[in-house]
Amino acid sequence: MRAIIFLLFVIFVFLVIRFTLNRIIEIRNKQRELDPKASEPQKAEAMVQCAQCGVHLPQSNAYYDGKDTFCSEGHMKRFQQNTP
Repeated sequence: MRAIIFLLFVIFVFLVIRFTLNRIIEIRNKQRELDPKASEPQKAEAMVQCAQCGVHLPQSNAYYDGKDTFCSEGHMKRFQQNTP
């Protein structure tokens, strides 16, 4: 008799865990449908170095004067003033 009760208890626990995991998966899928950008991994971007101070930054945030890259307009102007 105890073995049957134990087996029923194990089956009950299994069903509870399975229901809970299925519910979590449904919630995540709904969130992905609402905000597809959040589930997409971010793509790597090329890093460049500022010619003035040497700091590395993403290429999309850098300032480019045709030859060198800079972290700010101030550094670009200062570099151009100091370079003959």
